[in-house]
Parts: sequence; C-alpha cells; structure tokens
Amino acid sequence: MNIKRTIVLSVLLSAGTFVFAQTGNLKKAKAAIAKFEELKGAGQAKLGETNLKTASEAINEAIAHEKTKDLAETWTYYALVNANYASMNNSAEDAQKAEEGIKKATELDTDKKNADNIKVATQILGQYNFNQGVAAWEKQDFQTAYKAFDKGLVYLPGDTTLTYYSGLAAIQNKDYKSAIDKYKLLIPEKTFSNHKSVLVDLPKLYLSALDTASALQYASIAAKEYPTDNAAAVQNIELNLIAGNEQKIVTDIESQLAKDPTNKTLYYYLGIARSATKETDKALEAYKKAIELDPNYFEANTNAAVTIMNLVREDINKANNDRSLKPAEYNAAVAAAKDKLKPALPYLLKLVELEPKNVDSLKYLKSYYDFIQDEAKSKEVQAKIDALN
Repeated sequence: MNIKRTIVLSVLLSAGTFVFAQTGNLKKAKAAIAKFEELKGAGQAKLGETNLKTASEAINEAIAHEKTKDLAETWTYYALVNANYASMNNSAEDAQKAEEGIKKATELDTDKKNADNIKVATQILGQYNFNQGVAAWEKQDFQTAYKAFDKGLVYLPGDTTLTYYSGLAAIQNKDYKSAIDKYKLLIPEKTFSNHKSVLVDLPKLYLSALDTASALQYASIAAKEYPTDNAAAVQNIELNLIAGNEQKIVTDIESQLAKDPTNKTLYYYLGIARSATKETDKALEAYKKAIELDPNYFEANTNAAVTIMNLVREDINKANNDRSLKPAEYNAAVAAAKDKLKPALPYLLKLVELEPKNVDSLKYLKSYYDFIQDEAKSKEVQAKIDALN
C-alpha cells in the first residue's frame, strides 16, 4: 500500500516583536529563521540551510546568555530551529532538543505571546514523526510505524491522516484494539476522504477481536451511513445471518421496501438475504424486481444469472449421483436442466453488453454455451476471453 508523504500544516510563523529587550543573538536567530521559513514555504528549504545554521548558532548563544536564557522567546526559537533540523535530517537527537525547547518555552510563556510560534514548532515535530512513520511503513516495520504515527498525534492531535495511518499500522501488527480505538476517533469526521473505508472496515476489526456484538453494531451503522454502498450493505446482511438474525435482516429490508418500493438496491439486498437463507426462488424474484427497475443493474443481472446456473448445477449433480436412473431418464433430466438454464441467457448477454471486457461475465456465458453444447458460440466467447488475457 502506498501512503502519502506529507500532511497539511496550516500555520504561519509569527514575526511579531515583544516589549522586552533582546540581545543581538536573539534578533539574529529570529531574522535567520524567518528567512529560512520563507524559503521553505516556497519549496526551497535546501537553499535555506545556511539561514537555519545561522539561526542555530545564534539561538545557542542566546540560550547561554544570562540576559536571554530564561526568555520564552529564546526557547521558542530554539524549538523552531531544532524541529526544522529534525524534520530535514530525520534526526531523533534534534527532535529531542525541539521537545525540550517546546516544554521550556511553554513553561515560560505565561502571557501566551509565543503561543503561535510554539504551535509551529509542535506541528513541525508532528510532521517529523509522520515522516518517521512513513519511512518505517515502507520498510514494513509496522510496529515502529505505529509508534511514530501515534507520537505524531501528540503534536497534531485530531489529525485525521495520522489517526488513520495509526489504525492501518495497528492492523498490520494485528493490534486490533488499537486499530479499533483509532478508527472510532474517525467516525465523526464525515468529510475525511477515507471515512467510508473506516466505517466498513470497523466491523471486520471487531470480528478479528472476537467481538461479534460490536461488529454487528458498527455494521449497522455503516449500512445506515452509506445506504447505497454495496460492501457496507452486504457486510451488514452477512453478519446478521452469521449471528442467526436471518429473519430480522429480511424483515428490515422488507420494511424499508414498504417505504421505498422503487429502490432497486433494496431488492438486490433482499435477494442476497434470501439466497443466504436458501430461499432461492424468492431470491431470484428479488433480483428480477431490481432488474425490472433498472435493466442495466449489473450486480442484479449477475446474481440472477448465477442463481439460475446454481439451481441447474444442483439438478445435474443430483442426476449424476442418482445411480438408479436409467439412461433415458438421465438424458431426460439433462434435457430438463438445459430448459431450466435458458432463462439465464438474457442476463448473461446483458452482463457482456454492459461490461464487454469483464472476464468473469464472459466465463459465465461460455459455461452456458458449454452446457447447452453450442460449440460455435463457446469458441466465440473463448476467443474474447483469450484476447483479454
């Protein structure tokens, strides 16, 4: 899996001045870091390295100077310098210095005049930890990745990207509790780009953690939040069926259909539920209703065709296993099966019409022609399959 390498830091370096006196070194550090930030903001951080070095030398002098060693501003710029070094050089040592600077600056900044710049340093450390997490992820060191992403949240609390990647890393570690905790933090973040994936995957995490009750709860939430999403709906149906709630899920869908009788998706889901409860005829009727509402409904056409083909397969298996059948009786059973299969053809042809490059659909169609012994059609479809492979 590829993950992005940056997070958005919507902050600016404040260039305000303060009423207390400043030594030349503090002024020099401020000017140099301001120039560095200007170049970094223009995507030219490399060109600003000299300025950052100047700022570092000056701020270290200010830290050692009696007049400025206990100023919140001094420690703020110390944190800024070292946070930038940490981010640029992937330096844990500089990150530690930045942390110390942030802590000291926060303690001294009683009037909050440096709060904005302390926030900048804090967010840069968040980016540093994010970068560490990405590097570890790419090496498939998911434990280190999780720790780095999780620490990044200390500096960028609530950041959706860091939260999501923390969850992903926890999944790779099979630390389902941590993954669940992170994913649940994202539930209210409905504008987050991966919100749907989070909701759909959360029930799976609960299943992995052997918490079926919570899996059912969040599967229902996902299905309600994304009512047109096939994965969310099917998961909700399947989990309820596993839990023995067959009638409940069928009743729920039918009650929704009573309110929305032209909802093709609900009929499709009803077909899935009926199939799971072995009510094949009712399942087929539900799929047919969905197709009636939308003849180009690919999934419903697929399931209708497959349902018919499975019924025929059962009949053939039954005939093959019945040793008491005489040849004439067996041939009659096969002929009946061929007739029973015929209604599948319109659905199969529709699938190929809708998605002519869908290999699975072509294979279904070839199986149909093979069974009815239409060799010419079978070869024609096989040629299309070969052309796609």
